[in-house]
Amino acid sequence: MNSNRSLKSNTSLGGRISPNVQVTKSDYLTNRSSSPPISISNSRSPLSRQQDHGKNEYPLKNFSDDDIKYHKVVFERCADLPTRVSITNREKFVQALNYVGYDLPKTTIDQLWSNNDEDIKFKVFQHILNEEKPIDERTLEEAFETLYNKDRKHDWSAIDFDRFRTDMLEKGDRLTEDEFKKLRYLLGTDVGKVDVKKLTKTIGETKTNCRQKILKEKNEQKRDDFERPLSRPNSSKSNSNNNVHIIIDPSSKKLSIDPKMRSLQMKGAFFCEYFDSPVDALYFSIGYSFEIKKDAPIWITVEPIISRYHADSSFKNIDVRILLFEKRPRSTERRLLHMSSERFGHKSYLHLNTLAKGSYEIIPVTFGGVLRARSKEVNERAPIKTLREIKKEKNFLMSKDYRDALEYVFDLFDFDDNKQLDRNEYNLWTVRTTGEEISDDDWSSIREHVGLDVDENVSKEKFLKLNDFEVQDRDTSEQELWNGLKSIGFNYALELDMMCQFNLTVHINQPDLHLKPTSYIELAEIKKVLVKFLENKGQQIKLNNLSVQCYNYKDDCGSILFVENKSSSNVRLSIQVKGSKNVALNLPIDAHKPSVINVRHDSTQFYVLAYLVCT
Repeated sequence: MNSNRSLKSNTSLGGRISPNVQVTKSDYLTNRSSSPPISISNSRSPLSRQQDHGKNEYPLKNFSDDDIKYHKVVFERCADLPTRVSITNREKFVQALNYVGYDLPKTTIDQLWSNNDEDIKFKVFQHILNEEKPIDERTLEEAFETLYNKDRKHDWSAIDFDRFRTDMLEKGDRLTEDEFKKLRYLLGTDVGKVDVKKLTKTIGETKTNCRQKILKEKNEQKRDDFERPLSRPNSSKSNSNNNVHIIIDPSSKKLSIDPKMRSLQMKGAFFCEYFDSPVDALYFSIGYSFEIKKDAPIWITVEPIISRYHADSSFKNIDVRILLFEKRPRSTERRLLHMSSERFGHKSYLHLNTLAKGSYEIIPVTFGGVLRARSKEVNERAPIKTLREIKKEKNFLMSKDYRDALEYVFDLFDFDDNKQLDRNEYNLWTVRTTGEEISDDDWSSIREHVGLDVDENVSKEKFLKLNDFEVQDRDTSEQELWNGLKSIGFNYALELDMMCQFNLTVHINQPDLHLKPTSYIELAEIKKVLVKFLENKGQQIKLNNLSVQCYNYKDDCGSILFVENKSSSNVRLSIQVKGSKNVALNLPIDAHKPSVINVRHDSTQFYVLAYLVCT
């Protein structure tokens, strides 16, 4: 896959949530308040655990009141806002287990997650902690004995560091190179070994410190809540400070389209990119142009598509608005005519009784209510999957995982679903992965090396062959192959966490209608025209700082808050949302969601505060 990225985002790294090593000496390792302590993968099967029960080696635990209190705090930290009653995000579930010192194998997580219908209540969470085995010194000793028996044959107190590093990456823990260097400095010996006693002691200290830190944060939050003055949402007093109150009224209208209407469908996707920080995430969509030659009624629908690569099922509830722009002759400026405000199930739709003849552009947008950037910590983790393998005579071969991912990528960019990539579709893929348009010379080179099919298109077979050339090229590194996948939205576990595909359908009685995907549209490009549109449609919220303007726009899909801070300093807003099942504040996918947001000075920022979850 083309890998010379030149888009703004050049650090779009990724990886799935996994336990992290923390060393308690903060002078050496960065303090990560949202990271669980180290854990060695508990690969014991359910049968092994049952055998342990039979030997009375693993009795059910009687947790102390302090333990239960800590488990409750951790659960609420990872549970859904605002009720904190259950965890419906798989990554949050794994994170909660990690916080309390459990690192269960993927098969066990899969079984627990599916058995509880992807909805973990605290009672179930506590039961899991009773049934499963945490990481303790005995477990660590058993793991080290199994993994490093040969290395420790003559020295039972130390293990080879290079192998330890390799096995940590393979078994589930993800650290950066700098962290490995610091870890080696703190735990290493003079002969390049890892001191097992130091390591075991550090793990225990880190778990204790992590527990103390989380409880301290909880106590500080309670104190802040106690000291914050109460105010009624509708009182004049609430409008004179920086408290923002949002009330969400669930609504969903039935979508009724005349079955005689002609329809045309195109695929597309929302892309999220990690820039300087997760808060500065970039959101891209695809613009579609079309022309109608006579006045006609029209329906436009957008529905998210969840693939097997999406580990998080919440993507089906991604916040979507459909923007309809008029294309002006001899002008590059866009004129926003309509924005969808209705939904039916998981579909967002725009219905116009009459659309005048002319040229138009459709831009589906998301504001980051579900699709959010990874945290910096997750961005810096090492790859889990392998994209190529070394065969005889040191020749490279594309791995099955990479081939499967590339087949999905081909289907993604085959927008019209005709099993071919035309030059426009191929160009959009190239822009996405390299940031550059495909030139005439590039297209001629493709024709020369693999040939083009009917109508000068690229088939899936030839698409894979082109990428196979790059795999076999010794000058291409594994990291360069990853860069192409990361630009699509894959993380290092080959999961899609920063991209969501959708189906766009236009219903209109016009036999010669053509819908053409044209270019990528960044949300920032249309922010100014969106703000002007929403100011006219939304309700202004008065704040004590006159330099900060705040508007709330509500529709059937939820609520959008946008804040324009014209002052010379950053501003903090306290957000209180009532009636929402899913509050989202454009934060990293594994970040704790606060009730206070910071708005940078001299900027306009969007926040999807309450997106209504469809069942």
